[in-house]
Amino acid sequence: MGRRKIEIQPITHERNRSVTFLKRKNGLFKKAYELGVLCSVDVAVIIFEERPGHHHKLYQYCSTDIRDIVARHVQHDGERDTRTPADFSGGAKAADADAEDDEDADEEEAPPPPPPPKRTKSKVSNKDKDDTMFETTLVVSGVVLGQ
Repeated sequence: MGRRKIEIQPITHERNRSVTFLKRKNGLFKKAYELGVLCSVDVAVIIFEERPGHHHKLYQYCSTDIRDIVARHVQHDGERDTRTPADFSGGAKAADADAEDDEDADEEEAPPPPPPPKRTKSKVSNKDKDDTMFETTLVVSGVVLGQ
């Protein structure tokens, strides 16, 4: 059973927002840790929580010293892959920007996904149980072996 997809918009109920923040923050930090270990990269996540009527709070995860990561970020002159909220909102503006930025990516583009499985129905006679007919759905997968 899968999880239902939620609409990404601000949560208005204070308690629900706090619980969601705590769970997602911990999940984000865990993902950052896993990315650092699995891919042997330095990772830093910085979160500023600024709620009206509460103290401002800083949360951070860093696979090494945070000062070193921030200094490397400021001094970095090489290629950057920067993301903004528009990249994840699913809007047409984000798709247009990606198309302009990825002109060279066409050569390395992944092959198209396989076609959806074909479904065929067939009637099969079952002589052992009162000559009743039952319906069977066969699913034929579009997987190509040997690639």
